[in-house]
Amino acid sequence: MRRISAALAGLAVVVSAGCGTAQATAPGHPAPPCSRANNVITQADSGKTYCVRVGGQVAIILHSTQKKLWLVPLASNKVLKGVPNGAGSLVVGATGVWYKAARPGRSVVTSVRPPCRAVANSAGTGYPVRSCAVKDRFTVTIVAR
Repeated sequence: MRRISAALAGLAVVVSAGCGTAQATAPGHPAPPCSRANNVITQADSGKTYCVRVGGQVAIILHSTQKKLWLVPLASNKVLKGVPNGAGSLVVGATGVWYKAARPGRSVVTSVRPPCRAVANSAGTGYPVRSCAVKDRFTVTIVAR
C-alpha cells in the first residue's frame, strides 16, 4: 500500500511539474487567470471546468474496482492532444490519460464505467454520458488559453 501511495505521489509531482496549470471554476462564471495548481483530475472533479495554458499538460486518473473499470477518457475535439507519459504504470483499478493543450479552445472530456453500456460516438470523441447513472459517468471541461 505504501508503494502505491508513493507511486501516485510521484506521478502527481511529475505531472504537476509541467508548465500547464489547472484550476477549477464555478459553472457560469468567466474562467479566472490560470495560476499554478495541481494538474491531476479525478472522478471527484466531474462536472467542473479547468483552465490550462496552451502547451501545458493535464492528467486524468479515474479510480474504480477491477470489475468496474472506467473506459479511457475521450476529449471532444482537437484542443487537447493525447501524450505519452513516462511516469510508470497505474495501480490496479485506475484508468488514466494524459493530455497536452494543443491550441486555444474548450474541450469536454468524458468517460463511463459499468454497468453503463455507453459506446463512444463514431468520431471517438465522447460518450453519451447522460444515458448513465451519475456515479458511472465522468465529464470535465478543459479550457486552453
